Amino acid sequence: MTTIEYEKNKFIKEKKDFELVDTKNIFLKGYNPYDGLKTFFGIWQNKYYLVIVTLISDRQISYDYSLDKGIYTDNYIRKYLEDNNYVETISKEQFREQFQKILKKLEI
Repeated sequence: MTTIEYEKNKFIKEKKDFELVDTKNIFLKGYNPYDGLKTFFGIWQNKYYLVIVTLISDRQISYDYSLDKGIYTDNYIRKYLEDNNYVETISKEQFREQFQKILKKLEI
């Protein structure tokens, strides 16, 4: 189990902890602090890559990937935790459902 310490920036910095079982296979849901809309975050390994994806308010996809599946992912997770409120762990299926909603909108 890994615990990631991060800071929430309000008027006073606040230290928080978020416990994760696996930093290479994690799916999170949070809320954008500015508009309150849902955001989703996922890190997983597929056949070729370690993939890092952020879905913002059903409108934006941000992703990164690496051929090196052993890269340090804690900083990606920390950034998501710092930038979102009320973050909770979700299942891979819940993340996939949100991802598919965006992909449908991009259908060619």
